[in-house]
Amino acid sequence: MLVIASIFIYIAAIIFKLLDNSAGLLIAHGISVSPFYLRAEIIKEQISYLEDKRLKRKLSRNLSYQKLHKVLTIVAILSLIVGIVMEIIDPYLIYLL
Repeated sequence: MLVIASIFIYIAAIIFKLLDNSAGLLIAHGISVSPFYLRAEIIKEQISYLEDKRLKRKLSRNLSYQKLHKVLTIVAILSLIVGIVMEIIDPYLIYLL
């Protein structure tokens, strides 16, 4: 069951990845960015240059989405590994079929 739970955790991580649209926000405000996925350092640098409080708040929210994506991806990978080990020790998914 832990294997199935890790799949749902990974889906949640993907949702946070899709919610992160920091490059789109910067491009919409006339700030040119070359990569589509911006690292946190680049976003923090742009936040320090901006004066628009609403845009700063949106970019800060996107930073939290990036952090949540990373954390949930790590949790999903770890739970998948633990789930596979548990299935090897005591198979449970086979009996569900």
